[in-house]
Amino acid sequence: MATVAPTAPKDRQLRARAVKKFRPVAFLTAPISVILLLFVAPLIILVIMSFRFESLYGFQTGWTLDNFRLLFTDPIYRGVAKDTLIIATTAMVCQLLIAFPLSYFIAFKAGRWELPLLLLLVLVDELNPIVRIYAWRMLLGREGLINDFLMWTGIVDAPLDWLLFTKFSVILVLSTSWVNYCALPIYASMKAINPALFEAATDLGAGWFTRWRRVLLPLAAPGIFVAVILVYIPLFTDFATPGLVGGTSSYMLGNSVADLMVTVGDWGGGAALSLLLLGAMAVVAVIAYFLTKLNQLD
Repeated sequence: MATVAPTAPKDRQLRARAVKKFRPVAFLTAPISVILLLFVAPLIILVIMSFRFESLYGFQTGWTLDNFRLLFTDPIYRGVAKDTLIIATTAMVCQLLIAFPLSYFIAFKAGRWELPLLLLLVLVDELNPIVRIYAWRMLLGREGLINDFLMWTGIVDAPLDWLLFTKFSVILVLSTSWVNYCALPIYASMKAINPALFEAATDLGAGWFTRWRRVLLPLAAPGIFVAVILVYIPLFTDFATPGLVGGTSSYMLGNSVADLMVTVGDWGGGAALSLLLLGAMAVVAVIAYFLTKLNQLD
């Protein structure tokens, strides 16, 4: 009895020390398991499928590079990739041109309207995206509200056909559909800026353009980086908007993936194209990240 009592507190201390040591591991196990289950495992399946004959209607089996070879050699896919790059980049630039001044106004000029404006940006996303797209079709169509207004005011004599089922309509709908995702991270980055920095720059003789280039833009760069990741990458894979408001000239890579997977049943080709898009978006993310660090060179 005399020898057991002194060791009991030591055992409890050892157990408490072991629990404290492995508690972070236990806390990290759940999120890591979710990441492995929902991201890593599907990515592995995607990589395997992209290097195999995987077709709903084909009988070939085994490993192959034909899925990637077709994507690089077929001129149709090169044309679709070019159109996708033009549409996605133009839509991203339009959103930045809207989101940057909008975020600046909300962060520094809105005053008591700041919270209501933020809530409006959030509520915009609550509307079903398909409903938004069809609403734009009602506005842009030959018998839509915009054409009716232009003809009623006498600005045009006939309905404008280029408002719908063109690259213009796709860029317009994409820009308005994702602008809130572009504005919110930029706003959050601007909100962390001390307004006294602008006053100090003004006292030193800096004009509005110098304040924008040397103070606002570098400090808001992290928000722009997040906006590019949240918006520019999904633009490349969007297939609903080009399918509903775009024409034959607005066929994008997202439509190609959907057609390969669902219509044609070529799972291997669809997986290969998805993997190439994922790699291209990783390059975009890296470039955007390093662009945000350029202000450190000044």
